[in-house]
Order: sequence, then C-alpha cells, then structure tokens
Amino acid sequence: MKQKDRFRYAEKCLYEYQQNMSGLEVLREDLKKERAGTDVHAQNYEVMPGATGQPSNPVQSRVMRIEHIEGQIKQLERWTKPVTQMIENLKNEVLNKILEQMYFNRMERGLIISELKVSRRTFYYKRRELVYIAISYLAL
Repeated sequence: MKQKDRFRYAEKCLYEYQQNMSGLEVLREDLKKERAGTDVHAQNYEVMPGATGQPSNPVQSRVMRIEHIEGQIKQLERWTKPVTQMIENLKNEVLNKILEQMYFNRMERGLIISELKVSRRTFYYKRRELVYIAISYLAL
C-alpha cells in the first residue's frame, strides 16, 4: 500500500469513527435480541409455489443471522479498536482538539485554525502528525 493510500485510509477511519461506534452499538443490541429469541415454537413450511414442501429450519436461519451480525461486529471492531486505543493514549492537547473538531465534529479547517490560534502551517503539520499516529495504530 502506498503512503498516500495509507494516509487516506487512516483519515477515512478517523472520519467514520463515531458512525462506526454507533453502528457497533446497534449491532450489539441486534445480537442480544437474536440470542434472546431462542424459543422456537414450530417449524415453518415453505410457502412459495413449486417449493419442495420440506420444513424449513428456523434454528439454522437464526444461527445464520447471528453469525452474520457477529461478522459485521468483528469488521467494525477492526476499524474502531485501534482508533479507540489511539484516543486513550493521545496526550497532546492540540492533537486532541484537531481530532475532535476536524474528524468528529467536521468543522472547517479555517475555523479550527482560528480557534486553536495556530498558524496554517502548524495546523497542517499537527494534522499530518495525528494521521501518522493513526496509521501506526491501524498497523498499515
């Protein structure tokens, strides 16, 4: 992977972090509901015309749904866990503000620069430093 692609991927992970975290919460709730619904009353028969008439297996379909949800959770965790660890370990106040304002609140760069009271060059240097830290946590 080229350095430019790593940079873009890391920024994408930062921009989508909060959305992925809320999606993760929703998937975990869905998983709890699926696991709680283990009471199977009866087998359902296929109702499509021309079907074989064999009973369908509701347990198997539930297991498949659970496996699908678990796969989605693992995929989102792969994207969010490194960023969460980076946020917890990030001690620099300027980098924290850039992360919060630019990637989470999606403020315009000019507003961030004026609020932080830094030069444009310093802002871009710190932003680049932040993304390279993310690259190292994402192991790219």
